[in-house]
Amino acid sequence: MPLVHSERIGETCTLLLWKLTETESELRETLGNGFNSEELSSISHPQKIREWLASRMLIKVLVEQFGITYAGLHKDQHGKAFLINNDSNISITHTFEYVAVAINPFAAVGIDMEKSDPKLQRTANKYLSASEFEHAKDELPNLSIYWCAKEALYKMYGKKKISFKDSIYIHPFSVDNQIVSGKLTDEDLILDSRIHVRWFDGHCLAIAL
Repeated sequence: MPLVHSERIGETCTLLLWKLTETESELRETLGNGFNSEELSSISHPQKIREWLASRMLIKVLVEQFGITYAGLHKDQHGKAFLINNDSNISITHTFEYVAVAINPFAAVGIDMEKSDPKLQRTANKYLSASEFEHAKDELPNLSIYWCAKEALYKMYGKKKISFKDSIYIHPFSVDNQIVSGKLTDEDLILDSRIHVRWFDGHCLAIAL
């Protein structure tokens, strides 16, 4: 997988973005036993299998840069991934063409990447509040940022059953902003986040810290 982009996000988070070029068999050979075969067996679509394997390979490459021995991943009851035998926080995202991983040794992190797609226009009223919907003006770049920012914040929080429309709010932004502000509420908890936005070949990438 050729490295497309690497960046320090904030003071302690590292982002790696790779182009997905390997076949499934090449990824399996490179990983060896470094993945959860039981979790993989629950995936049936060939492309999803390839993306899943690629994300694990990228995590392995990334954590080894920090001198961490990669022993695999485990997931909590909410499906949030953690490194085995290490407390560093990680987040994973993959599309048909790209795989990205963020690692933050000191605080939670969430990452999402999506290709700008008209489906975001068709479903906007399901994930945007009234004020967000008005601000987005049905423009695809705005909707891409809203969706990825909300997904990244959702993944940073790491708990299920959070409404994107009612519980995650993204403050108004300009489409060329590299940082947007978001807020997640869950009962008495309020979680504020600075969400870093990047664009790659028509794909929006968001990292919540």
